[in-house]
Amino acid sequence: MAESMSTKNDDFATVIGPDAQFKGELTFQGGVRIDGQFDGAITTSGKVFVSKGGHLKAEVKAASVALEGKLEGNLTAQERVELRASGQMHGDVKAAKLLVVEGATFIGHCEVGPDVKSKPVAAAPAKEQPAMRPVGAGK
Repeated sequence: MAESMSTKNDDFATVIGPDAQFKGELTFQGGVRIDGQFDGAITTSGKVFVSKGGHLKAEVKAASVALEGKLEGNLTAQERVELRASGQMHGDVKAAKLLVVEGATFIGHCEVGPDVKSKPVAAAPAKEQPAMRPVGAGK
């Protein structure tokens, strides 16, 4: 079995605590641990760990991601993504490696493989809108 991503506190210079709610964009080099709520975008060359109490509504680009909490949004990882037993992923995943543990929830699409990181994530097809008619037309 492949070794899991380390989630020791020493690996994360940035921590969003359990009582914190943050909106915006985070761009940094190291790792981040999310114990609270974050809404926006995260870009890092390091690790992202979302703990059981963590909730992201975000677009995430990172080297690796471990998810025990909830993520609503698209995720791109240069190395690996781990959806652990309590993890909930609602969005598309693009990664070199993907580990989904029994009990995890994943609703979305995924692209996994060593050459995936060079291709952009495909956007969901647009829903066709019904043709508009002037009020009173067709009577």
